[in-house]
Amino acid sequence: MKKLKENSDDKKEIKEARIHIRTTTTKKELLQAKAKAYEMNLSDFLIAAGLGLKIKQANPEINKSLYVELCRQGNNLNQLTRLQNTLAASGKDSTLDLDDQKTLKDLRTLLEKILTKLEGETIN
Repeated sequence: MKKLKENSDDKKEIKEARIHIRTTTTKKELLQAKAKAYEMNLSDFLIAAGLGLKIKQANPEINKSLYVELCRQGNNLNQLTRLQNTLAASGKDSTLDLDDQKTLKDLRTLLEKILTKLEGETIN
């Protein structure tokens, strides 16, 4: 049975050749899990990996509490930026006071931790 598949050039590609391989059940399950993590079927995953093609990173599951905290910190950053811009536009000294400087430093530290956490959740 021949299968048709569209490639990136919108041309039809006929898949007519088969490759049969043997492996352990455990290795097959690991390969299937990895293919699923990349949102690919096993055949496409193995072909891409075997040809050394770049495999598009799948969207990782969102950690909801991490997302909420990131939104909160984004709001803090927007407030500090708005204050800074307002002071600069009015001709006043736009240097942040010590409390705002500390908030900004804490925000940077927290964002670096979040980035580290997100990088740790990516699929290798």
